[in-house]
Amino acid sequence: MAEGLEDLVLGLSNKWKIQEENKLAQAIWRLPHAETFTFIQSNNVGKEVSAFEVENLGEGFLTAPFQGAPIFISADEILVGNLPDISEVKFNAEVEVSQNGKDEFVKWVGKSIEEIQKNVFQKVVLSRVDVAELPNSFELFEAFFKLSKAYPDALVAAFYVPFQNSVWLCATPEILVVQNGEGIFKTVSLAGTQSALGDKGNKIAVQQASWTQKEIEEQAFVSRYIIECFKRIRLREYVEIGPKTVIAGNLMHLKSEFIVDTKALGVENLASTMLDLLHPTSAVCGTPKEEAIQWISQAEKHERAMYSGYLGPIGFQNEIQLFVHLRTVQIQGNQAIFYAGCGITEDSIPEKEWEETNLKCKTLKGVLMSS
Repeated sequence: MAEGLEDLVLGLSNKWKIQEENKLAQAIWRLPHAETFTFIQSNNVGKEVSAFEVENLGEGFLTAPFQGAPIFISADEILVGNLPDISEVKFNAEVEVSQNGKDEFVKWVGKSIEEIQKNVFQKVVLSRVDVAELPNSFELFEAFFKLSKAYPDALVAAFYVPFQNSVWLCATPEILVVQNGEGIFKTVSLAGTQSALGDKGNKIAVQQASWTQKEIEEQAFVSRYIIECFKRIRLREYVEIGPKTVIAGNLMHLKSEFIVDTKALGVENLASTMLDLLHPTSAVCGTPKEEAIQWISQAEKHERAMYSGYLGPIGFQNEIQLFVHLRTVQIQGNQAIFYAGCGITEDSIPEKEWEETNLKCKTLKGVLMSS
């Protein structure tokens, strides 16, 4: 570790450990393309709130589980700093992903396809976990800065809420709800996955991406769901951009953006209204939502907890920056639990869905498990 980075990591680690010992909530994040990070510490354990309070909570960090109430970490102490200069981040493309549970996962993907063919639902997202022991050299803030360097297009964040007894670390590219100080609202439809690396480990240009009908339809489900939410609140004036291919770390996705000028339209509280309607999106759940959630509860033997929920800073400069909680690892002592999911449609191939979850696990694992 470089000397400057080592001093920064040590200082932040000491503050983090004291807060943990006092059982108080805290979070650190770096917004996409930002050159600074923000580290906040709360005077309490974190407060369960309603999505409808998002515009009025003040400055802090909001995170929500896949199912359940959002948790607000108030920014009672704020530290803003410049990202350290890291010249290169090693990505271990050969990192191993556990094959434990493969047969069970593939079986449930097959069952999901059968349910889709029976019109029980049109799409469902199943997830899995990959449990690994962290190397002795692992340090949370070093990992945070490495991920910030490796994934400039992502929200990189780590947070601790005492009653969860875990630290969560993620590098997520998927916007859920964003609104700036001028009232410009944005949400995103992001789905479909393929590797952004060629056979020799080189980055593939987005122009070379080739998408199957399955992947195109998977992303279209998410876009249609966003539009349905707009219709439910009688919002018809929005700008849609895409779909287009984007790169997030070592993966490619299909992405569409939906933008609304809330001030021009005189729309109030759009962020909280859409947050309540969208979450959990079909990108992490399925369509229709309730039928997909019921199926997920049968198929998955692990608790998603914060994975596939949402997280991000709110209230700073009157902005809301909430992202879907993907590309995530839950840290408990020296154990790391990596989460990954895949969208299943009628055209899915079970073995390929398993391979997609492997690719997603490697997004973080390939950085965190590198020397």
